[in-house]
Amino acid sequence: MPMEMVTNKVARKLGEERKAMMLADLDVASMRTSSMKVVSTLWAIWGAASLISALTGPTINVEQGAVKGTTLLSAGGRPFQAFQGIPYGKAPEPVPAKPWVGVWPAERPGSPCLQYMHTMHQEDEKIVGSEDCLYLNVYTPKLPGIGKPPLLDVIVYIHGGAFMFGWGHQYGPRYYMDRDVVYVTFNYRLGVLGFLSTEDEVVPGNNGLKDQVLALKWVQKNIAAFGGNPDSVTISGTSAGGASVHYHYFSPMSRGLFHRGMSYSGTALCPWTQAEELRSKANLIAASLGCQTSLSREMVACLRKRPAEKIVALTKELMVWLYNPFSPFGPTVEVAGKTPFLINEPLSDTLEIELKNLPWLTSLTTEEGLYPAAEFVNNKQHLQELNKRFVEIAPSLLDYNYTVPLELQLQVTEEIRKKYFGDLPIGPDTVKQLVKLSSLFYNSGITINLKMKLVFNELMIGDRLFNVDGELAAKFQARVSQAPVYFYLFSYRGKHSLSEFMSGSTDNF
Repeated sequence: MPMEMVTNKVARKLGEERKAMMLADLDVASMRTSSMKVVSTLWAIWGAASLISALTGPTINVEQGAVKGTTLLSAGGRPFQAFQGIPYGKAPEPVPAKPWVGVWPAERPGSPCLQYMHTMHQEDEKIVGSEDCLYLNVYTPKLPGIGKPPLLDVIVYIHGGAFMFGWGHQYGPRYYMDRDVVYVTFNYRLGVLGFLSTEDEVVPGNNGLKDQVLALKWVQKNIAAFGGNPDSVTISGTSAGGASVHYHYFSPMSRGLFHRGMSYSGTALCPWTQAEELRSKANLIAASLGCQTSLSREMVACLRKRPAEKIVALTKELMVWLYNPFSPFGPTVEVAGKTPFLINEPLSDTLEIELKNLPWLTSLTTEEGLYPAAEFVNNKQHLQELNKRFVEIAPSLLDYNYTVPLELQLQVTEEIRKKYFGDLPIGPDTVKQLVKLSSLFYNSGITINLKMKLVFNELMIGDRLFNVDGELAAKFQARVSQAPVYFYLFSYRGKHSLSEFMSGSTDNF
């Protein structure tokens, strides 16, 4: 099928709505201070501003029992019903949550999954969340009533965060609830707790993605009770959430659980969405906690006796510079296991057969490289260090430390630096070369080998981590799918940007 390009007007509208939704929640995020107490209570205060406390919350019956929600107001002043913190699963093997007796108080979001956060700068503030975290949130403007009104379309949003951090209720419902849709968000396990793999049948990997499958199954079974149509489910997400959406197109576990998808700034072809050397990383963490590493079953049994917070804290040992590589744990091809999520790489001929013929919309932004570059683009000391240690830092920053042979890494690193910076130093005057979408990429005419993990043209931070493979994913999907594929570039710069929060600067990079 030919790839259909969304018009600039539609793309801008899509982008503005997405940004408005995100920034509404960033208003809450901006209240964070250096206090760990503020971080740990963020999810508890999230919905307080719009809660209509005088109204009695509605009660709905789901598969596990009754849930009682609250009534909130949308951005446009429209009342809607919110059911937050509903249990949908239990770890370690993701299985459905057990039934409960009485009425579950679904009045505020559940705890985020235990994680090592990127966005907190103090080391003692980075460990956030709980192991008890598999909760979801449902928001609906219209509960089923007398006369069986038509069921509404459902949007399930999968949060981003490099498969390492984040939580579902970061992306709130206030703007969605001005429309006639049912909106669902949820938590899934992250980092080492969600994506550890022993590369055998003991822990095959991808538990975080299997959590997502479990949440989608819950939606199929229960969403009609909230006025949602289980036969019209759109899954969407940004960054790792967008990549997750794309992975569900390839997984046999996700068959029949959704009907269209939207991936913003992240696909299954992005290099950071394909984790490497997971057994070696598991061994490093286990050895650091005094566990033997030769036998998988014994190693995992030992790790389960160690405090989860200590396991998660060791994430920093896998980061070479600042928070880079920013996704040391993530999706992987499973070599064993009874119910694999992913059995082949996304570009394999075998996986093409699994690809679901469902409509897909995907996008890039013009400054993709601001993640992760916003952490250092406004810091002269960090830029000086990057300039001085580029040969050492670049393989981890650009995610080719495992995919390019060690004997070739110096040559590749020098070519990258020359391509983007020439003979100029990396500093404030050249910093935009780190984050801009390279116009030369789209006009280069260079043939790209889809089977290669490293592409040698135009691949500094934004191009390497998002842009090159984002375009390849759209082309690949359009070639092998019988359903429409929509691809757009988001270039609108509004009043605020996530880069302000990460960089501490209002500069328009």
